[in-house]
Amino acid sequence: MKEKTINNFYLLHSLKGIPNLGDVKIKYITENIECFDNIDHSIFKKFNITFEAEKVLNNIEKKTYPEEFLKIVKTCKDNKIEITTVFDEDYPLNLRNIYDPPPYLYYRGRLSDKDRYSIGIVGTRYPTDYGRYSCLKITSELSALNIPVISGMAMGIDFTAHKKCLEQGNLTYAILGSGANVIYPKSSRFIYDSIIESGGAVLSEFETDAKPDKMNFPRRNRIISGISLGTVIIESGIKGGSLITAEFAIDQNRELFAVPGNINSNRSEGCNELLKKNYAKLVTNAEDIITEFKYRIPEDYLFHKAEKKIKTPGLNLFEEKILAVLDMEKPVHIDEISNLTGINISDCLVNLLTLEFQGSVIQLPGKNFTKNV
Repeated sequence: MKEKTINNFYLLHSLKGIPNLGDVKIKYITENIECFDNIDHSIFKKFNITFEAEKVLNNIEKKTYPEEFLKIVKTCKDNKIEITTVFDEDYPLNLRNIYDPPPYLYYRGRLSDKDRYSIGIVGTRYPTDYGRYSCLKITSELSALNIPVISGMAMGIDFTAHKKCLEQGNLTYAILGSGANVIYPKSSRFIYDSIIESGGAVLSEFETDAKPDKMNFPRRNRIISGISLGTVIIESGIKGGSLITAEFAIDQNRELFAVPGNINSNRSEGCNELLKKNYAKLVTNAEDIITEFKYRIPEDYLFHKAEKKIKTPGLNLFEEKILAVLDMEKPVHIDEISNLTGINISDCLVNLLTLEFQGSVIQLPGKNFTKNV
């Protein structure tokens, strides 16, 4: 990590640790700091943090960082986690301009300035076949046009969007509701690793080993919409994370899109409500989305990509038998899986766990399982 980044990170990390000094106030401070050699110290007086800020700046000048901070830097180095701050050139451009951008981001992988043209895709963790089809179609078309896709690495629509991007060699970022060193859900390890290996990135504003606490995910959602030019909602109930992401997109003055759904499906109630209230534009393909950005995405940037399959782990005989009896829509109980495959329950559970880690299977409550896309 470069010394300049360490200095930036130390200042911002210290400011974030001051009570009652949230991201909005920190943004105001950073917008009034040109460089460390020419800081208007009156900005600190405005927020009654002169003493704390002067102490931090003095430590930077003398290169005497607190031990606790050095442990964070070491953890990042040991786990190949990078840091970008609002002072750094590689910090996502669109995110920098929202009301309350995270002062810094931890990430694994690589950041790209192509993310300024990205589209967020989010939706239910339990999509119907129609939802999966819609996600695959739109993600495939965006990928063919070189448009990066941002999502949250959750099972369901998020997983499907990331996976399709990877298959087509397209850039994708996963925004985590846990630390960059914590994979959640565990079954998304395959996607997590593949995103990094493919040249994309997994990002988080939370400390490196932060657990996936419930309160983290709404904050995570504002980053998904904040990095993106616009966000597409594919299957969402009337409440839930996808609708929170939609609210953030509206507040951030981002374009909002929704795929219409069956009026009898509770998994489409959220999307249909957004469309009914004219909060979102109805979309059925990537062209409907790109049309909204014809003056923001250069025509010579868009191009068609050939599909490039990612390597998927080979299956053993037990895994093949298990996948053959699973369905994408109807959950199958472990007892039934054992009866249909002729494999004892213990061996079924071992192989189901492997398939879950690969992202091929989703485990539901009560030892029920469905096949993923």
